[in-house]
Amino acid sequence: MHIMNRFIITIQLIIFSVLSFGQTGQLSISRIDLMPDLPAPLQIRNWNLVTTDYDSYVFDVNKMGQYLPLSRLGTQGQFNYPDNTPLFLDSYVGSNDHLNHGEAINIMPAVIGASLVGVDKSNQNGHNWVARTKDFFNLRNGQNVYLNNYSTTSGGDWWYDLMPNVYFYQLKSLYPEAAPEFESQFISVAEQWLYCVNQLGGSTTPWTVPYMNYRAFNLATGLPLTTGVPEPESAGSISWLLYNAYLETGERKFFEGAQLSMDFLAAFESNPSYELQLPYGTIVAARMNAVEHTNYPIQKMLDWCFDRGHLRDWGAIVGNWGGYDVSGLIGEANDNGNDYAFIMNGFQQAAALAPLPKYDKRYAKAIAKYILNVANASRLLYWNALPQTHQDSYIWASVNDPTACIPYESMKQVWQGKRPFAMGDALGGGWAATNLSLYSGSSVGYLAGIINTTNIQEILQIDLNKTDFYGDNAHINYLYFNPTSENKQVQVDLPSGTFGIYEALTEVVLHTSASSSIQLIIPSGEARLISLYNSGLVPASSDGRLFAGENVLDYHYLYDFSENIRIKTISTDLNPLIINSTFTAYCEPGNVQPGDQIQFSWFMDGVLMPGNNQSQVNLTAPSYPKQLELKCIISHNGETAEDSLQISVVERIPTPPVVNGIQSSSAYIPTGGSNTFTALVDPSPGEVLSYQWSATTGQLNQTSGNSVVWQAPDTPTVASISLVVSNQDLLSTTVSVGALVKDTSLPAQNPMIWYPFDSNNFNAAANNHHAVAVGVSKTADPRGMPSLAYRFTSGQNIIYTENDENLNFGEAVTLSCWVKCEQFSTERFILSHGSWQQRYKLSITPEGVLRWTVKTDSGIADLDGSAPIDLNRFYHVTATYTGYSMELYVDGVLDAFKAFSGIILASSKPFTIGRMDNSETLYALRGSVDEVKVWDKEIPVSQIAVLKDQWATPAGLGENDFFIHVYPNPAYDKIFIEFPYNTSIEQVSLYSSDGKKVSVILSVLQNSKFELKLSETSAGLYLLKVILKDGQVFSRKVVVKI
Repeated sequence: MHIMNRFIITIQLIIFSVLSFGQTGQLSISRIDLMPDLPAPLQIRNWNLVTTDYDSYVFDVNKMGQYLPLSRLGTQGQFNYPDNTPLFLDSYVGSNDHLNHGEAINIMPAVIGASLVGVDKSNQNGHNWVARTKDFFNLRNGQNVYLNNYSTTSGGDWWYDLMPNVYFYQLKSLYPEAAPEFESQFISVAEQWLYCVNQLGGSTTPWTVPYMNYRAFNLATGLPLTTGVPEPESAGSISWLLYNAYLETGERKFFEGAQLSMDFLAAFESNPSYELQLPYGTIVAARMNAVEHTNYPIQKMLDWCFDRGHLRDWGAIVGNWGGYDVSGLIGEANDNGNDYAFIMNGFQQAAALAPLPKYDKRYAKAIAKYILNVANASRLLYWNALPQTHQDSYIWASVNDPTACIPYESMKQVWQGKRPFAMGDALGGGWAATNLSLYSGSSVGYLAGIINTTNIQEILQIDLNKTDFYGDNAHINYLYFNPTSENKQVQVDLPSGTFGIYEALTEVVLHTSASSSIQLIIPSGEARLISLYNSGLVPASSDGRLFAGENVLDYHYLYDFSENIRIKTISTDLNPLIINSTFTAYCEPGNVQPGDQIQFSWFMDGVLMPGNNQSQVNLTAPSYPKQLELKCIISHNGETAEDSLQISVVERIPTPPVVNGIQSSSAYIPTGGSNTFTALVDPSPGEVLSYQWSATTGQLNQTSGNSVVWQAPDTPTVASISLVVSNQDLLSTTVSVGALVKDTSLPAQNPMIWYPFDSNNFNAAANNHHAVAVGVSKTADPRGMPSLAYRFTSGQNIIYTENDENLNFGEAVTLSCWVKCEQFSTERFILSHGSWQQRYKLSITPEGVLRWTVKTDSGIADLDGSAPIDLNRFYHVTATYTGYSMELYVDGVLDAFKAFSGIILASSKPFTIGRMDNSETLYALRGSVDEVKVWDKEIPVSQIAVLKDQWATPAGLGENDFFIHVYPNPAYDKIFIEFPYNTSIEQVSLYSSDGKKVSVILSVLQNSKFELKLSETSAGLYLLKVILKDGQVFSRKVVVKI
């Protein structure tokens, strides 16, 4: 037990003027030093009022007006939880997909921000808005984390994947019981991102720091995204998640993961700043330094938060634009006249860093000064701050937003000669009719929650607890900064009760029994950090900390920032252990330097294990079952640290059954048909297994046994067949498999678009939607026939079809084509109509896997192929969305499917081949495409199976059976020729087996059906040749009988 050095503050000390104590120990942040102490003009908006006005506005689903309302409720059970009704909230005012936006980075901060200023979002006008956000937990698709959309995948962009989880943790800290699923979601989020750390090389056996300099991580494939601008700052937000998970659960593995992630970030050599995750890494580093005695480089991280980083020129804006101090805003900080500030990032950074002075008081003044600047400058991105000519959406905002609660997304230092200019990226990108940004304004409550004005206009009261989620909030903590040239006396209003008041920067107890309010004197240019504790307690110091009772008042009393030796973790390669088994134990010291000679002592149940004096040792488990305590003590230069681990020693280790999946006897099942499902198990010797089957629809002939027969329903669907396999140890393994039910009676369907690419780029299915080819070159088709396909060699190559309303059908879609890919390296687009952002796309992932993506009013879904394709080989690919399923077929065979529903959203982009759209060139195909077809409906499986054998220009007889129906065959006195679409015949010829042309009479019966009378034919084999007016040629063998 530590000896407590207690001290009693005398009456003389209580009344001694604070002015007698100079401010010491403050460290500077160079970028903040460049900001003004007192920005001018100083105009601090009532940010609490802005937040409540914004909340009332955007959550009003009945609001009337142009582009209004901004939000709507979806359908119950639409996404991941049957009992939940999701919320849709436009990302911008006037968004193209009005009322179909569901972004977590917009909706969740709106709920959190309003909560931070006192709005109960769990019970507001009959709505539990908090619980509605649970649908962002992507349960149905197996991602099992929060993501930016209700149904999407991880692996594309780390900040879109991680920040929804950060927001969820914040939300759960505010409303721990708002939804019953929150508890399990909390654990799942931690488990998934710990899995990410481990997959990227993180380990405690031995301690190995993960490599995390990637753009994203796919939780489904376990692989990082190696292309695009990397986002190494994401290691910080992962550490934030895992450390908070450790604090809530006490599970050592989460603390280990937090340290592993932070070790990577701390060792990074250049500024990793990308968007808004770095401040979260910085605050958790400061917390771990204070609470866990780690020694992460806070100075470096804070400099990174504000200095311009080179990944995308991101940093803190400094300067005066057109007479307005804009310092403190976050964005593209180039310092050469073309800076570009984004309001959301300032809101988030201020809130993330506000608690930091509690844990490292040396930065109190710098953080307070920064918050004053950002609180002042943020007003400039609202329509009531700048002249009408210095903003681009003034008319709508001034008419429809009288309280100016919806901000612009961003502000340019100079735009078209005007300084500054409030704007955004939506208008230029064609995403919305205004640049008024909800995803930006939704974070305003983060700023509002941490600041209040005081009786001194220039001095803010900064709440260090409000955004310290899961932090040390045992005491009320306020921070003040006096930016004026005079000493100021601030009135501090106290909550009800009587408090002792400690000021951490001067390390003085100001009051031992204060109530109602106090007067706090703040010298010019200085900061003060006060903590309120229970009156009657006497502060006491121990090991460099000051306590009031059991709670810490000052983590660095007497400015003690010493870094004592510590243990990061103690771990073993096995836990539990089998009796008498050999195992390896690891101990990783912390706060040591390379070359330090660390002494290790290992103990089992308090008994020293002689000869084991290394960080990694081999030990033997006891010979009988028990609970074993493994302890390691390390020492260096007179300092010691110890840690222990509880290990179960058992005679045998029960393990759950090994189930390798479920085997289906058929790839799909006709409606009303049956299918056999068999469990693929690998039982250990002597293991006794039991089986429990279930199905979401249809009927099972039994629910037990290794194999079952399932009767499909009478309507097409995607069912789920689940199996729980249990053993005699009462351990179980659960697996499931999808069951695709198809209507096999569907007739063959005519395409609305067919691009053979043989002689031109015309639509062979109809006289519309003809394509335009730019930059592509002719190449051999899959059969090797020359110049009958197109090759794409650069991002400038594209084939496109102008968009129109007929291409924006919504019920279903089927695409088919031949494709050959010559290079992966990044995602490669084959076919696209507005991509995943608007409608659908068929692409190839960087790993070489086919990916079919559809966006409906239910969300966005990806369907990946079962295996990578080979380079330089043609594949026939069919992708279909049926309204109940997404399906991928390769060479006519079903390859993958999943359940998905909703109306396909419309696109404003052209239909493109070989590119994402008509402007983006980064993900262009390197390879060849041929025989592109589009249907505005589902087509039967039987038709899909033969598409690969159908060609506009045949290589031999009989290749075009589907496109030209000739009957009867054998024929007598007449032959009928029928096409699946309206067409015109230019010429019909009939040749005998010796090559002589035979006279025939052609009659038109319908636009797609013709009659050929045989007037001068004898029995035998003939060749029928049909030439259409569009140049297509068809040949068929015909037998004539007399």
